[in-house]
Amino acid sequence: MFLPLSLLICLSVFQLCLGSQPENRLRRELHFLASWSEKPIESEDVQKAAKFAVENFNTKAKGKMLFKMVSIKSAKSKKSSKIKYKIDAVFERAKCPKWKNHDEKTCILEKEQLLCQFVVSLNPSNSKYSLKSKKCYKVKKSG
Repeated sequence: MFLPLSLLICLSVFQLCLGSQPENRLRRELHFLASWSEKPIESEDVQKAAKFAVENFNTKAKGKMLFKMVSIKSAKSKKSSKIKYKIDAVFERAKCPKWKNHDEKTCILEKEQLLCQFVVSLNPSNSKYSLKSKKCYKVKKSG
C-alpha cells in the first residue's frame, strides 16, 4: 500500500522539478525583454520617436517660441507589449513663434539649451506613440 503512494509522490516531485526549467527560461527571457538596450541614434525608429517627442514638447511647452532638437545624445529601447524608447536629446530655443507654421530648419537658434530625457511608448498594434515621461534641465551652450 505504501509503495504505490511513495512511487506516486516521487514521480510527482520529479515532474515538478522538470516543469520548473521552462519557467526559469521564461523568466530570463522576460527579464531580457524588460531591460533597456542601446539603440543607434540614427535608426529610423529612434528618429520617429524623437520627432514625436519634439512635437509633443513644443505643443505642451508654456513659452511662445518653438524649441528645436539640436542632437540626440543617446537612445535605448525596451520591449514588452509596447516598445519604449528612452531618448536623451539637446534642445535649443528657436526664434520662431509657435502659432506660425514655420519650417524648423529655417528657425534661428537662441542661446538657451535644454537637456531632456523622454520616454516614448509605441503601440505596435496601432502605430500610436505616447509620451510617458519628460525631464528637462537647462544647460550652458557649448562652443
